[in-house]
Formats: sequence, structure tokens, C-alpha cells
Amino acid sequence: MGGASDLELGRSADRDQAWESAFHSLARADREQPLDAEDLERLGRSAYMLGRDDEYVAALERAHQSYLDKSNVPRAVWCAFWIGHSFLFRGERALAGGWFARAERLLDGIGRDRVEQGYLLIPVWLEQMGRGRFEDGYATARSAAEIGERFGDSDLVWLARDDQARALLGLGRSKEALRLVDEALAAAAASDLSPIVTGIVYCNTIAFCRAAYDVRHVREWTRALTAWCERQPEMVAHNGLCLVHRAEIMLLGGEWEAALTEARRSAERFTRGVLNQLACGSAFYCQGEVHRLRGDFDAAEEAYRQASLKGCEPQPGLALMRLAQGKADAAAAAMRRFVGETTTPLRRAGALPAYVEIMIAVGSLDLARAACR
Repeated sequence: MGGASDLELGRSADRDQAWESAFHSLARADREQPLDAEDLERLGRSAYMLGRDDEYVAALERAHQSYLDKSNVPRAVWCAFWIGHSFLFRGERALAGGWFARAERLLDGIGRDRVEQGYLLIPVWLEQMGRGRFEDGYATARSAAEIGERFGDSDLVWLARDDQARALLGLGRSKEALRLVDEALAAAAASDLSPIVTGIVYCNTIAFCRAAYDVRHVREWTRALTAWCERQPEMVAHNGLCLVHRAEIMLLGGEWEAALTEARRSAERFTRGVLNQLACGSAFYCQGEVHRLRGDFDAAEEAYRQASLKGCEPQPGLALMRLAQGKADAAAAAMRRFVGETTTPLRRAGALPAYVEIMIAVGSLDLARAACR
């Protein structure tokens, strides 16, 4: 094919959310003749949805420069934000900070009364909530939502409201948080959001509902996420997380074999991209839980070890396995450490049932009573 045909094919595939086709067609067109900024965004979007994080950032970097060359500073700021966002979620905070600073400087030069200012509040509230400053994080996200509403930007509105729900959960205001969650589900399911933001909202919100131990909402969101993934069979980016969420729901329902199958699929098939790498640790932890419950401690030990290597805390499952192996003192030491280091109230609450069981086993009844209370 000639370059023009590849370009049209890539644009069409992007509209149809056929990400593999879009990526390769646009990449071929780019080799024939460098893409313009808008088509570079399309190339980047398809790369993101395929878990090709490096290609995603590279395409946005070129789009950013192209927009600057055309004096389209607002769109250059938008690209800079998403580049920083990608680095932030890969744990490369210095690079992320550099791109956010560049975006702030460019915005200062053209005036801040623009929708892009709302996007640049996202790293602010993420930092605030990461430090447990949920009141501040809620206020910052609310400001961003107001900016999004004023400029008619649904992506910004629901990214902000989604994290308002996270802040409300952190403040113990679960009912208010879950009302926002239901609104976000409606927006995502109605295809009101861009593909990248839809995936972020789905995955974030399931994580928030898990943190609140709201199994009904986790089930509903996981079904919705599964349906969304199935409509895009070429997508890679969110499939790993989707399978992990499905496995966790199956585990809760006692469907151990099905849970093990889904967790293995997540860990083995979907390894490309930062989102799938984050899911991989949870997938191994879920496998460990199934093996522990079945009494296959050798397999559970290896799964917990892999979870830890992937950055997922293997407690309380590992401690409960040590207890089942007759190693009550080791189990108690592990749980004292874990509970002592866990300061977020809802996460701490999730560790306490195992802590109670293990403290009873070692005769520390006062500690067990305190944990029950």
C-alpha cells in the first residue's frame, strides 16, 4: 500500500477502536511521510491501548513539538501532561515532574484560564492523596471538575470526580463516595469518555470499591469492564487488570479453579505496559490464595514470592499459610509487622481478621480483642 492508504486505514481503525490495525497502519504511514500532530496523537493512543508505553510517549513527544511549531500551545500542554502522567505511573517521578513543569511554564505564557489547567491539577491531587491529605485532595479534584464542566471536557470532569470518590473513601464517607462511583460508571458505560480515560476510570473505580469492601460494586464494575474489553479484542492495556478483578470476584465466590485460570491468564498473557505490570503482582497473589486454600503450600509459596517480586504485598495470605503450616510464631511476627506498617484505615481493617486469627493461635488474646474492636 502507499502511505496515503495506510494513513486512511489507520484513521479508520482508530475510529473503530481496532488498535492493532491502527498502530501498524499509522506506523507504516509515518515511515512513508512523517505524520502531523493529530495523527501522531492517534498513533500514540493506539500504542497506549496496546500496552506499548515507550511508543506512546514517543508519539506524544513528537506531537508536542509539532504543536509548538504550529503555535498551538494549549494542545502542546495537553500532550506534555499525558507524557508526564505516563512517567508518573511508571514510577519515574523526576521525568514526570519535568514534563509537568514544562506544561505549567507553557500555560503561564498563554494564561491559565483554560481547560488544560484542570489537567495539571491531577498530579497535585495525586500527591495530596498519596500523603493522606484527603480533604485537600478532594478540594483540588473538585476544582478540576468545575474547570472541566466550564469548558465542556467530560474526560477531565470524570477523572476528577472519580478521585473525589477516592478522597471521600479516605475520609470514611463511603456512601457519598459510592454515589459518585455510580455516576462515573454511567458516564463510562455510555461511551461519554475517550478510550484512555474510560479505561482509567474503570480500573480506578474498581480499585476504590475494593478498598471499601463493596463487593456488589466491584462485581458490577468488573462486568462493565469485561464488556468494554470484549468490544476491543485487540486491546492489551486494561485486559490484565480486568482478568485480575474477575479472578478476585471468583475467589470470593468460591470458584477456585476459575479464579486460578483467570489469574494465570493475566500473569502470563498480559505483561506489556505499566497497567498490566501493576496487575501482575495481584494476579500472583490471587494464585497464592487459591493454592493456600487448597492446601498446596509449595505452589502457594512460589506464587506469594512472585507477587512480592512484582511489588505486591503477600500479606495476609502468606502469614495465614505459615499458621496452617504450624509456624504460628513466624505468622504472628509477619502480621505484627504488616499491621504496624499499614496506616490507611480501610486497608488496615482488611488485615485485621487474619491478625485476630493468628493472635489467638499464639495466645495473645488482648491483642486479638483489640483488633476485634
